[in-house]
Amino acid sequence: MEKSLANQIITRYTNKIFGFAISKTLETDKAHELAQRITLDVYTSLLKADDIHNIDGYVYRIAQNVYARYVVEDKRGRHVSLDSVNATAPNDFTLQIENDEIYHRLRRQISYLCKIQREVIVMYYFDKLRQAEIAKRLNITPGTVKWHLFEARNQLKGGISKMEINQQLKPIRFDSLWHSGSPAPDGKETGYYLGKLIAQNIAYAAYWQPKTITEIAGTLGVPAAFIEDEVAHLEAYGFLDKLPKGKYQTNVFISNPASAEQMEQLHELRKQAAKKVCELYVPSVIAFAQNVKNVYTPKNDLNFLSWAVVTYACLNKFGFAKSPHDTKYFVRRKDGGAYIAGAVLSSESECKLNFDLAVYTANNNMIRGWDNSVHSWQIKTYYDTRDNNYEDNLCEDYQWLYDFLTGQMPKTEAHADKFKRLYDKGYLAEDGNYVNMVVVKCKAWEFRESLPTPPKELKQVNAELSEKMFELDKNHYPSHMHELLQLWCGNALADQQLAAYILAQLVEDGVLKPLTDVQKAAVNTIMFCDQLPK
Repeated sequence: MEKSLANQIITRYTNKIFGFAISKTLETDKAHELAQRITLDVYTSLLKADDIHNIDGYVYRIAQNVYARYVVEDKRGRHVSLDSVNATAPNDFTLQIENDEIYHRLRRQISYLCKIQREVIVMYYFDKLRQAEIAKRLNITPGTVKWHLFEARNQLKGGISKMEINQQLKPIRFDSLWHSGSPAPDGKETGYYLGKLIAQNIAYAAYWQPKTITEIAGTLGVPAAFIEDEVAHLEAYGFLDKLPKGKYQTNVFISNPASAEQMEQLHELRKQAAKKVCELYVPSVIAFAQNVKNVYTPKNDLNFLSWAVVTYACLNKFGFAKSPHDTKYFVRRKDGGAYIAGAVLSSESECKLNFDLAVYTANNNMIRGWDNSVHSWQIKTYYDTRDNNYEDNLCEDYQWLYDFLTGQMPKTEAHADKFKRLYDKGYLAEDGNYVNMVVVKCKAWEFRESLPTPPKELKQVNAELSEKMFELDKNHYPSHMHELLQLWCGNALADQQLAAYILAQLVEDGVLKPLTDVQKAAVNTIMFCDQLPK
């Protein structure tokens, strides 16, 4: 064969030969050496050959033979034995390389690297740039380039030698997303930022241990480029904390669904604690309700008032320990929100329990305020008919109700939509056109301070319950969430779910009487303002 034609063939196959070499050696230095040997043998053979019908097969056959000799000569050993070398020539040299399993794994692992490491790898190994030139293009030091090359090579070797079973095969899904604190002024909170499946899987990937973007990508089974923007977004809003060495750790309180056994144990613990509260504290709260001043109750119904006052007291007077909101997990986010973010993993199977979980379920304190003259408190439990959550509990509802009771919102066409809303919510009762909730003429903090002080015995009840709950739960959370878990458990008596147990016990004992359909619309709601309904 003429030298000019041989030169053309070698030029055309240079990158393919290097791709073959690196897919076999997994190390750049060895790949360069092997590629040089293959290129030399191919070139020498081409000069001696007269007519070659299948160039791809011809080059591949030589490459395999040279590689076989290289394996024997390599005193340090290889990951692939001679038994894996296939001497059969395919029809297409390129296809053989691309169908090689190790090549596929290598290419996939490169895609998992973080952006800067991908750029360094491509520039150094494929664009053949020197480290100094790479440093100049990326505006980093040559030493940093060298470090990235070293780290990238280690990650590639580790990723190829041990491919982990990742979340790509079984994506994580959150069954519910919640927050404790104040969402952004425009209503954005945990569900807005972690609503997408990719965001949920990123958060869970870095939950149990800190991970780099490369490691997160490997866990998810996607190229790093696909998640870099999402990781940056979650970090910017406080859902991921950036740690040294390029690692990220999730700052979201993610709960695994409890087992039936665990839920039964918690059920018994809470029932016993609720009985103690009903015995030692509730009687003084009901006595307070009977004699409280400057409080409006629809139709002067003491039972309806007792529901609200007992629930409010139990949620706001049992602050025996430090609040979780005083910790680093209470994040002030750049959209104006300030809250602890939480999520619950989806359960694959339903727990068969010996009690009705719905009876013992409640949401947290929902505080709303329009200005200094109008504030409100509400909690949703099994006993009301409100089928919506915090999103539909609006500040405007209480401002309009206040405007109505102060005569600033007459029943005219201009206010028709506002009145419809209040009637639909049940805050104005259609059967008598009266305000259908408890209204207190003072500030919320003043009312809270006037409530009876819990007896000292309950502090010990709270401590014992808190310790048992933490011990029961701690193995279901990573170590960096144990502090927050302990804080959540620290005020176990003030937990909204414990309030639901207290209500259930009082209903069972007949202390709280059944509610009418009209009352169920606004039970456990209190509006604090400077004027009472007439």
